Amino acid sequence: MTPARHSHWAQLVFLPYILRQFRKHFRGLYFLGPMPEIDPALPLLITPNHSTWWDGFFVYILNRRLLKRKVHLMMLEDQLAKYGFFSRIGAFGIEPGLPRKAYDALRYSAELLRDPANVLCIFPQGVLRHFAARPLQFQRGVGRILEICGGDVNLLPLGIRCELLIDQRPEAFFMADRIFRVNHDSFQGIEWLEAEVEALLQRLSRRILDGDRGTVVVRGREPMNVRWDTLRRRFGLTRKR
Repeated sequence: MTPARHSHWAQLVFLPYILRQFRKHFRGLYFLGPMPEIDPALPLLITPNHSTWWDGFFVYILNRRLLKRKVHLMMLEDQLAKYGFFSRIGAFGIEPGLPRKAYDALRYSAELLRDPANVLCIFPQGVLRHFAARPLQFQRGVGRILEICGGDVNLLPLGIRCELLIDQRPEAFFMADRIFRVNHDSFQGIEWLEAEVEALLQRLSRRILDGDRGTVVVRGREPMNVRWDTLRRRFGLTRKR
């Protein structure tokens, strides 16, 4: 198992790079609704749905912009072996097909949750699935982590959805409107957590349909038609009626 090896220089290099990529590929990144109040004395466990290749980067940016904790993200070991740089920004590996090595990653995750300065992101689905697919099919690693950890944590379900709306580039929407203080004994099970995230995604969808843009996390470039109209006005090319 490859552990996270945070590096200050890697953070300095990666953050401007990924923000440029987001602004290039996305119309905007938005957090809908207020962020729940998070107990600073407890570590934070985030459990998003997993529907896009970008999801780990989304969580990384949300943490840098809104949460401001030391982030750790679980990803597949074979992918981390290819892109080892990601361990320098907080990624660590898991090999789900090998029980002993998978347990090592769960135990490592539990150790992270003993430090209140940490935020740990686990994608309970384990694989990419469309955000509308039901059931979400969460795996049971979260409960095992809480069992090994033993203490209380902030549990923050997170909904992620991308949409093509008024631009040729997608918009990414995030929502996390409820937080739970849990430990192994009070955790209601993975089926409960799956139902919470499914309900969260439904609330997120309603707000997107209502045109909500919430808080801008990253603003992309203006769409081509807006830039073109601005250019026409600047050079007096607009047609008078």
